[in-house]
Amino acid sequence: MSALQKKYYKAILMKDLDAFENEMAKKVKLQNILSQLRKCVGHPYLFDGVEPEPFEIGDHLIEASGKLHLLDKLLSFLYARDHRVLLFSQMTHMLDILQDYMDYRGYSYERLDGSIRGEERHLAIKNFGQQPIFVFLLSTKAGGVGMNLTAADTVIFVDSDFNPQNDLQAIARAHRIGQKKSVKILRLIGRDTVEEIIYRRAASKLRLTNAIVEGGHLTLGVQKSPAASDMQLSEILKFGLDKLLSSEGSTMEDIDLEYVLGESKDGTWTADAFPASEDESQEEETESHMYLYEGKDYSKEPSKEDKKSFEQLVDLQKTLLDEISQEGRALRNKGSTLVPGLLEGPTKRKHILSQEELEERRKKRQEAAAKRARLIEEKKKEKEEAKHKKKMAWWESNNYQSSCLPSEESETDEVEEGNDESDIEFSYEDQDSISINYVSGDVTHPQAGAEDAIIVHCIDDSGRWGRGGLFTALEVRSAKPRKIYELAGKMKDLSLGGVLLFPIDDKESRNKGQDLLALIVAQHRDRSNALSGIKMAALEEGLKKISLAARKKKASVHLPRIGHATKGFNWYGTERLIRKHLAAKGVSTYVYYFPRNKPLSTYSQPSASSTKPIVP
Repeated sequence: MSALQKKYYKAILMKDLDAFENEMAKKVKLQNILSQLRKCVGHPYLFDGVEPEPFEIGDHLIEASGKLHLLDKLLSFLYARDHRVLLFSQMTHMLDILQDYMDYRGYSYERLDGSIRGEERHLAIKNFGQQPIFVFLLSTKAGGVGMNLTAADTVIFVDSDFNPQNDLQAIARAHRIGQKKSVKILRLIGRDTVEEIIYRRAASKLRLTNAIVEGGHLTLGVQKSPAASDMQLSEILKFGLDKLLSSEGSTMEDIDLEYVLGESKDGTWTADAFPASEDESQEEETESHMYLYEGKDYSKEPSKEDKKSFEQLVDLQKTLLDEISQEGRALRNKGSTLVPGLLEGPTKRKHILSQEELEERRKKRQEAAAKRARLIEEKKKEKEEAKHKKKMAWWESNNYQSSCLPSEESETDEVEEGNDESDIEFSYEDQDSISINYVSGDVTHPQAGAEDAIIVHCIDDSGRWGRGGLFTALEVRSAKPRKIYELAGKMKDLSLGGVLLFPIDDKESRNKGQDLLALIVAQHRDRSNALSGIKMAALEEGLKKISLAARKKKASVHLPRIGHATKGFNWYGTERLIRKHLAAKGVSTYVYYFPRNKPLSTYSQPSASSTKPIVP
């Protein structure tokens, strides 16, 4: 433990010593002390107001915790040897600290806890399995079941659970059917702290389970193991107190991790550390465990030294309370001599904050949190700007000019309208002003007058031109759409909701007006070449951009039945978006029903009689 952890460990016990007097009446309070001590052993920044303000990630994050100091060495060792790690913790706040550490060290990671939604959970698991991500941060409860993470070969527990089955379930995420590598399990335990007792109890429960259930059969009459004897909660909290209050500081010497963990080659564990002889292994099975040190068993109960140190702590607290009540200062100023290292300076009477002081403290914390969020947002923005500049430089070097409509146009359009379009209900008196013209014919040869006509087609974000249907019809008319689309895919210029808008370079269909093609990126194609259905959010964003462009050009918009015959086809939802963002904005809108009895190779101009509206 670091000096800061020791300081808070002592402070927690000093604050609630009265809870030890009547354990049955104050069991809840003792359990609260236990949880506070576990947080202290994990990292002192788990307590509010401990981390420095304004908060900036640095070495102090590692130096404040003995566990993080050791974990830093472990991960550096594993990263250099191409291992993949599952890092478990029971506390989501501890995962926040570990996430800050990963960002500081530059390790690639994914995170999963109870707050992660289903889609993000699936994507995180998929990314860890398919990409060379170093660490997967998981909470023991949320990340311990229902996942196959055999890409990892090392499991690290930052803290242990009282119920060993939860930890075993977490280990099973990596050590399961399909795992081809050896899996190394590491557990970080604070020496001379309550974590040792927690781990001993968990191990005792596992031994009891194995003794009762043998070979899948219930065994009756099993004697209870002496090591599994009950221990009062107050005794658990006293464990290791003598070492904690001693003046000796705990230091972390250089550790030969390869000797401790074993050798590895090409990201695979090849040998176990500490090879033991046959006689030693038999002796270890019968008697040896982590609490047997230099011939003395520390696992049964707190030592006499622990109890003596605790009594000194109680006596000191009573003395200080007596002196405070008598307003004596002499003994208070010398109080640190009773228990070395316990008091950093003179003990002061606890100051009760007024309502104004509490409000001021709350405001300062809010300001610090807002500043941290602002710094994170600024860093994110800087990364995005740097990425955009790099992309622009790449485009310039390849003489590429984007045909995409800028996203800012749709935002400007919403501001000019002065309302939130998401809740518009179509209850206008003049229904003709928001009506859609349904016609029978070929959308690639729009039935427009002298005005410009925008033909709309939906594509995916892969940059691979399709075959059949509207793809073939557009390619017969002009080779330009395919070239522009494939080049945009090559230059990473396709994102969901984006719109490529460009003129079709021929005058085949009509002599007046210009035909333009708008390609909406509304589908996603994954690495396995599986194509999603029309994503309504992306379609709506694209229609907003087309609406603004059509009004600027005073053009009409011509669409096929978007999404027809695709996965999860929802024409009525699509029709509502077309009416909302095109027809209701005064844009002349035409939806085409292609006559199936007509050969696909024929693209002649439909007759005037076909413009009669039809019922969809």
